Amino acid sequence: MIKIETSEGAIFAQSEVRQIPINPLRPPSMEHIDPIRRWQDDAEKVWANQPWIVASEDGYQVFCIRPTETQPKLWGVFETLRAAIWYVLDAPEPTAATSWSDSDLNF
Repeated sequence: MIKIETSEGAIFAQSEVRQIPINPLRPPSMEHIDPIRRWQDDAEKVWANQPWIVASEDGYQVFCIRPTETQPKLWGVFETLRAAIWYVLDAPEPTAATSWSDSDLNF
């Protein structure tokens, strides 16, 4: 296992390419978890907007979880590790959260 340093902490994985974990040790739970509770756990914070790749019988699966989501999303399954990595490197940037003011909430 190798250690990948991120701004939110360390990720341990079998390997990495350009900071993309390959077969990480403890990716976020695939079960539904309330987003507020999820991000209170320091072990989960490290995964927000951090794609990872898992090798499986079907190929290489790319997952990611955005801060407002309740569980990781499967971005795709690729025949080669190279294709999965290129997909992650070309992935769209997450959209910024909408900013609200108190006047917007006056009904």
